[in-house]
Amino acid sequence: MSSTKNHSPEDLEALRQAYIKIRQGKDSRRFGARTMAALEQMLNEPHETAIKSISEIAQEHGISTSSLTRMAQRMGFNGFPGLRALFEQNLRQRKGFYSKQVENFLQRKHVYDNTESDLLGQIIQDEWSNVMFMFENFEDERFAATIDLIVKAKRVTIIGLRSSYLLAYYLGFYLRLIRDAVSTAGQAGHTLAEDLSLLHRGDLLIAISLKPYTKNTVDACRIARKQKVDIVAITDSVSSPLASETNNFLITPVEKEYFFTPIAAAIIGIETILSAVVKRLGEQASRKLKHTEYILEKMEIET
Repeated sequence: MSSTKNHSPEDLEALRQAYIKIRQGKDSRRFGARTMAALEQMLNEPHETAIKSISEIAQEHGISTSSLTRMAQRMGFNGFPGLRALFEQNLRQRKGFYSKQVENFLQRKHVYDNTESDLLGQIIQDEWSNVMFMFENFEDERFAATIDLIVKAKRVTIIGLRSSYLLAYYLGFYLRLIRDAVSTAGQAGHTLAEDLSLLHRGDLLIAISLKPYTKNTVDACRIARKQKVDIVAITDSVSSPLASETNNFLITPVEKEYFFTPIAAAIIGIETILSAVVKRLGEQASRKLKHTEYILEKMEIET
């Protein structure tokens, strides 16, 4: 009887995608709960995995080294060293991420010959391709479920750190205008631990992180999931570590090489969320807005 050998994932994103399919039952491979937990932590902590031994990882999860070896082999590797090499490769690639993006950009054909208007046109074209990819892969049912969670949650906490903070602030600012109990985690004077400790079953965490992903945001999702808190992720790929923590996500691509993260698709995605929430809340959103406008007028905030 012949058998088909699984091809090993080429990079960490492909491995994460394989893990998601296995967890969702969309892959014929099956692993025990502890082995799956070990693989999940390896993916959540790729830098630590790159330097840990097989014995250390096995001991942390109460499994044998042979279990990890078999898991690696069933994932298509010759053994555990082949699997760990993927994490070592990722660690090397992540060093100097932004400077490498600049180098790749400067190596583009004709980049020095382009005028400023040519550069503007190129960035618009690149951003537009991300927006169209989001539109072409938009999932109506998944998006409707996401809006349902935002509308029905007792409390909504939004987390987005580093370059994603502006997206979290933008979403939080306008969401607070149309519904109560909305906060943004990680603001000055707060620790993430204090913000996350306020979340309970029935609450919602909206997590935003785009490549390169921020570990604290991934950790926040993992903690929220263990606390039975609903999670909505806004991220750039189904293989993102945020997408592996929830079935409720909006994919906003960030392809093309710049030292900054292209966010046009993410902004449009967030604006679509806000519009859909207003539509769902209806008169309730209108009353909340009118109350806010009354306070703004009394304090003469806007000119």
